[in-house]
Amino acid sequence: MRIARHMGDLAEVKSLAVSESAQGKGSGMQLVQACLDEARALGVPKSLRRSPTCPILSERAGFHRVDKGTLPHKIWSECINCPKFPDCGEEAVEIQL
Repeated sequence: MRIARHMGDLAEVKSLAVSESAQGKGSGMQLVQACLDEARALGVPKSLRRSPTCPILSERAGFHRVDKGTLPHKIWSECINCPKFPDCGEEAVEIQL
């Protein structure tokens, strides 16, 4: 897991993965909460995730869906070279900390 600080007021939860054997046991939620705790410690007022595979986990953690167009372009800069761009199916979710 990794939290990457992109902007002074926004952190992104990235590279979150749980092995198949650990899924359904709360491990994903623990990882998300650890990232949010780190963002709070950094003084970041909100955090986001781009979540193509597990939006339910994000919503359970308190994130809510937002229009991708409202996020800074820097968040999407790594997507330009993706073969699925611009229709990858990722959902953007954010949470106020």
